[in-house]
Amino acid sequence: MSESAPTCVTVAVNRPLPRLYSYLPDLPARPDLTGRRVLVDFAGSREVAVVTGLGPPPAGAKLKTAQILDPQPLFGPDLQHLLSCASDYYHYALGQCYYTALPALLREGKAASYAQIPGLELTPVQDPKKISAIKSQEQLQILAILARGAVRRLELRERGISAASENALLKKGLVRKLDLHRDGVPWQSLTGPLTRESGPELNLWQSQAVRSVTACNGYGCFLLQGVTGSGKTEVYLRIIEETLRRGLCALVLVPEIALTPQTFERFYRRFNVPIASLHSALSDRERLDAYLDMQSGRAGILIGTRSALFTPLPNLGLIVIDEEHDSSFKQGDGLRYHAREMCLWRARYCNCPVVLGSATPALESLYRVKQGLYTPLELPKRATGASLPGAELIDLKQEPFTDGLYCGIGQSLERRIGEETAQGNQVVLFLNRRGYARHLICHGCAQILSCPNCDNPLTVHRAEGLLKCHICEYRRPLPARCPGCGSLQLLESGFGTEQVERFVRLRYPDAGVVRIDRDTVKDRRDLEESLKSVRQGRSLILLGTQMLAKGHDFPGVTLVGILDVDGSLISDDFRAQESCAQLITQVAGRAGRASRPGTVLLQSHHPEHPLLQQLLNPKAGYPQVAETLLRARLRLNLPPYSCQAYVLCNAPRREDAFLALRELRAGLYARFASNHRLYIGPTLPDKMEKRQNRYHYHLLLSAPARTELDELLAAAQESCLRQGTRSSVRFALEVDPQENC
Repeated sequence: MSESAPTCVTVAVNRPLPRLYSYLPDLPARPDLTGRRVLVDFAGSREVAVVTGLGPPPAGAKLKTAQILDPQPLFGPDLQHLLSCASDYYHYALGQCYYTALPALLREGKAASYAQIPGLELTPVQDPKKISAIKSQEQLQILAILARGAVRRLELRERGISAASENALLKKGLVRKLDLHRDGVPWQSLTGPLTRESGPELNLWQSQAVRSVTACNGYGCFLLQGVTGSGKTEVYLRIIEETLRRGLCALVLVPEIALTPQTFERFYRRFNVPIASLHSALSDRERLDAYLDMQSGRAGILIGTRSALFTPLPNLGLIVIDEEHDSSFKQGDGLRYHAREMCLWRARYCNCPVVLGSATPALESLYRVKQGLYTPLELPKRATGASLPGAELIDLKQEPFTDGLYCGIGQSLERRIGEETAQGNQVVLFLNRRGYARHLICHGCAQILSCPNCDNPLTVHRAEGLLKCHICEYRRPLPARCPGCGSLQLLESGFGTEQVERFVRLRYPDAGVVRIDRDTVKDRRDLEESLKSVRQGRSLILLGTQMLAKGHDFPGVTLVGILDVDGSLISDDFRAQESCAQLITQVAGRAGRASRPGTVLLQSHHPEHPLLQQLLNPKAGYPQVAETLLRARLRLNLPPYSCQAYVLCNAPRREDAFLALRELRAGLYARFASNHRLYIGPTLPDKMEKRQNRYHYHLLLSAPARTELDELLAAAQESCLRQGTRSSVRFALEVDPQENC
């Protein structure tokens, strides 16, 4: 080997450091080592790192050995490019970006290989008497699914089928267990049709959308804006089908709350191609299996939440992001990325189209349509031919102060709920606040009972007899006396879904009430059980938080009541009105999706507010609201007409966080004082200064162009690394923040 030939590898280590490190590999240095994991000795500890390249050894350096862990690269060129872009854009160390992209078991150094994959198949000999005796529809559904071949038990679970039904069939000897991990082959080599069934006939707008995307030969971003119920999912399915016909795989990203059995069922029922999924309800082992399914080509479709975008996807041909405006696509800690932006980078590198779908697109996406960066596609009518719901504003100032109003339901809405349920129709009530009451206050000394770890009033959860902090999950029993003055006069202030549920159950005892929020729904199985009660007509009133807002189809719902939006109308967050308009539109879309017309009743103490007037105007609606908000952002030079970032700092002591950030700000101000286009804000405490026993401060940075903001952020990152040696002080950069601090 010549002296110039590479003999060592450069690796990215999971540390907040901008540099790479050189090691001698325990295999001959060759290009295909790039993208593999290695086990290295770093600062005296054994660490899993990733090879980013090859090179000659640094002069005079005594190198340690890196143990190669993988027989082939986990990170192909597209993922390496994606993570390099993320590191540069979000000013986050490359090694930490690679660490973020790895499933938990691979971070721990476990082998990138399958273990047992539990599956079920029909027994070779079926007993007709046992089959005819089955009364359970779920058990019959399992038998119908297995008639097409063996499936993973995970697939049955994601389709909403209970383990109890599976076990009942096992006891009857009609199905048997098997391990499916050895039987995988690339999905392209499977025989038979790609689809199991054809979808419904497309309308004109759906057909145009499908043709536009499938005609795209290379990269292109399409914004599919369709009213609620317009058939966006059917458009996705048709485009995915065409992608599969070309031998390419598809990535579908959805918000966590949209990953219901109803969603999975549509994909499993339609496609005769293995489907993988990645979301929070999976075990670490199941997440790794899905990762390997896509890396090996066993599965042709990956459905997941934001982190699924880091999965190896050979022959990627399409990315779909449903509900692209949803805030859950923005990661809130660590690598604070936005999945939408990163999908665009990956699609551009892979030269494939991206489809962003929403009834209420983000203002950034509408702005890019204006710039010509996205191609607009519209679905202006509901796919079923149903009309959009009518909308009415209820002025709460004109409502009598009844027991219902005290719990959030005015007399007008109360009467309409009774009328609809008396006719057997269903009602959705939306309140984006869980718990019984917002907080507990002492009438004697005016103390509000707050969390000892956070600057946050404790929420009353009366059914559990607890006060809870919704930030750090601190909880304590409901007190009988004020802990400050001993008074027995404790008042519950405000209302939440638990209090509304109590009133509705008493007021409409025969209607059947289902409440859906984080207190009643712990996992997707709980959610499906609750939704099943509504779909089967056993419950006529469905009450909940934003978990109800997206992706659910309730044909029997004719009335939607939105209980409280006033808090979103008056806010110091410039994105609050956009979020409010999106949420109202999405919730309203649950009404009138079948043959029966729907109505939306929106209660407010400020019915004259321009946003509400415009949003509920049938000749205006969300598109016009978005135009109004974009014009306001232009006047104020706010994103998307400028670029923003936060420098975040926290410490156990208030003065440490404040002084560290003030010092950083002084350095930035001195360095960039001559550039009057840049804005370096004051050192301010967060709206909730104390969280989890740490004090949080921030610095807002703004620039008219991304290149200028990058210079500012690079300097801030250098300062953060210098000051970060103070063990008690932590820094972070938040690029393109979606919420005010």
